[in-house]
Amino acid sequence: MKALKLALVCAIFSSLVSVASAQDSKKENSATKPAPRDKGWEKRHETFVGIAKRGNVDILFLGDSITDAWGGEGHGTNGGHKIFTSKFVPMKAANFGIGGDRTQHVIWRLQNGELDGIKPKVVQLMIGTNNSNGADNTAEEIADGVKGIIDEIKKKSPSTKVLLLAVFPRNTGKDDAAKKIQKDKIDKVNSIISKLDDGGKSVKFLDIGSKFKDASGALPKELMPDQLHLSEKGYEIWANTVEGVITSMVKGDQAKANEPVKTVAKPVTGTPEPVKTVKKVEPTTPAKPVTGTPEPVKTVKKVEPTNPAKPVTGTPEPVKTVKKVEPNPAPKTPEPVKETKKVEPAPVKPSATDVKEEIVEMKKSPIRDFFKKLLNR
Repeated sequence: MKALKLALVCAIFSSLVSVASAQDSKKENSATKPAPRDKGWEKRHETFVGIAKRGNVDILFLGDSITDAWGGEGHGTNGGHKIFTSKFVPMKAANFGIGGDRTQHVIWRLQNGELDGIKPKVVQLMIGTNNSNGADNTAEEIADGVKGIIDEIKKKSPSTKVLLLAVFPRNTGKDDAAKKIQKDKIDKVNSIISKLDDGGKSVKFLDIGSKFKDASGALPKELMPDQLHLSEKGYEIWANTVEGVITSMVKGDQAKANEPVKTVAKPVTGTPEPVKTVKKVEPTTPAKPVTGTPEPVKTVKKVEPTNPAKPVTGTPEPVKTVKKVEPNPAPKTPEPVKETKKVEPAPVKPSATDVKEEIVEMKKSPIRDFFKKLLNR
């Protein structure tokens, strides 16, 4: 029984270990694990390390075969060679793209000398299409691989800005179902990595895939002859689309690098000027009416206290004449009063004899009347 129990415990333990190891293997993401390739690939890598050691690189193109075909030192003369030489070499650009690379290969290259000796102002990165083949990696794993490359760039050269391009559209599946699966995966990768954009401070995401499609959404062969790699005309479209953005990022002008912000910046700088002029007009305009109209305002205020308020405003001069007329009746009335007073004292002042005579007359008058009446009868 003891031996049976021991065997059972060992079996359970081993099964648990195998499950744990299986889970660990599932968690491992090949897209983020740095890995080299063959010897031919390593020789090309060493060429790029030599270019980096010489320095004097302001712009670095980094990616797989689509970037490789830009040309430049260490490359052939296919696709975009002429355009790269005329447009970007004068801007101190170097091309470190290698055909067939996946995210894990680019991480390895950066960790092994391709950024030693240079601190590019801008790295244009477009990678991930080779990770999307079949069941090689999920969209999330590919996005993690892209993020791993950006993290490595920041470690080696913190001041470098990354122009992160969306993975280009392709149409190379063996059948329609395979084409749709790959398209959906690439679209999902682009949706995830677009969130790495931090407003252009260190990463700017740009999706130019629509530039290579026609009105129906197909990829014209004049731009993508094999439905994956670009023709010279395709590289011309690519160059014209990113040239201004790269130039702005090199100069450190984030407002120009971010096109929507650029358009917003114009109305912001244009509107404050009229606002400032309005503020300046407000203090100046009140000053003029204050200096121009204080005299009538002051005269009105002086008229109100001096004259009892009948006409407060309008004609202060007639108000003054009315006030002058009002005091005139005062001196006119005393004159008749003085006359009456003079008349009244006249009978008072007469002598006592006159008064007696009047009294006598008053007393005599009833007797005289009595006799008159008798005589008349």
